[in-house]
Amino acid sequence: MVKKIGIIGTGIWGTALAITAERADNEVLCWARDENVVKDININHKNAKYLDDVVLSNKIRATVNLEEVFEFADVVLLTVSAQHTRELLQKIKPYVKSNTILVLCAKGIEEKSGKMLSEIADEELPQVEFAILSGPGFARDVADKKFVSVTIGAKKEDVAKKVTEMMGTPYFRPYMTTDIISVQIGGSVKNVIAIASGIVEGAEFGDGARAALITRGFHEMAKLTEKLGGKLVTLKGMCGLGDLVMTASCYQSRNFSFGVEVGKCGNAKEVMEKNTKTVEGIFTTKAVVKRARDMGIEMPISEVMEKLLFDGVSLNDAMAELLSRSYKVEGS
Repeated sequence: MVKKIGIIGTGIWGTALAITAERADNEVLCWARDENVVKDININHKNAKYLDDVVLSNKIRATVNLEEVFEFADVVLLTVSAQHTRELLQKIKPYVKSNTILVLCAKGIEEKSGKMLSEIADEELPQVEFAILSGPGFARDVADKKFVSVTIGAKKEDVAKKVTEMMGTPYFRPYMTTDIISVQIGGSVKNVIAIASGIVEGAEFGDGARAALITRGFHEMAKLTEKLGGKLVTLKGMCGLGDLVMTASCYQSRNFSFGVEVGKCGNAKEVMEKNTKTVEGIFTTKAVVKRARDMGIEMPISEVMEKLLFDGVSLNDAMAELLSRSYKVEGS
């Protein structure tokens, strides 16, 4: 039986996932709104806009017709950003079949509502099965066939297993879970902590400070996860600790690199005005803090990050606020 996967979005992440899906012996149909990108993929077997040095297999095709993707595949990966996921779900409603599995591949929480992507999916398409793909993997590494390990979560074990078996290769190793809360909170909060870690790096506060921030950041991630019903054991895996370690320490990470620039100049607003790339942690910061406050959870690093990014608080004042907190018992 021929395996078929649809990919919605042909940015660098969508293209990299198309490449790994083809390596897993699937036929792949990508959707893009840009006709030039579609022609480039179909005629030149390249996506010069994002991965100009990578030749794509002829088993990867593209279309501007959304309906065609859902006629072609029963498993469809959605690779648009977290803040555009609701809009996309509304757009694809007429085409999704009853047996379609949608895989949410963005990492983040909706800024306006503070909701996880699975919650948005349940609102917009309650009859459809969803899976979540998250974990420590840069698109460039996936495209270059470097070893990457991820987490695939779904409410039903058989759904997670199906997506895992369709996507897994020796170079792209998924771990399965039915704990979709941890997968999403891990993939979201780590972006906030990654920006903070980058700030520490850019401001040259030292490796010890960065290690402390990442450690306490994981603690914040765990508090919110467990309050929402997720499991700490899942969060200690690829989708939480693994993703945090990578994103909060690598210049490939847009969130970390953005934070570095903020740390160097000391003015978040100035860096945000010049930034042209999607830095999901910026939007997620507000959403995470909103969700935590609504649940009565204290998340000091995330709260200070919100003030730094949106309230005009200086870097020095933000650091002073964190460092003036009362001493804590380890683990509390």
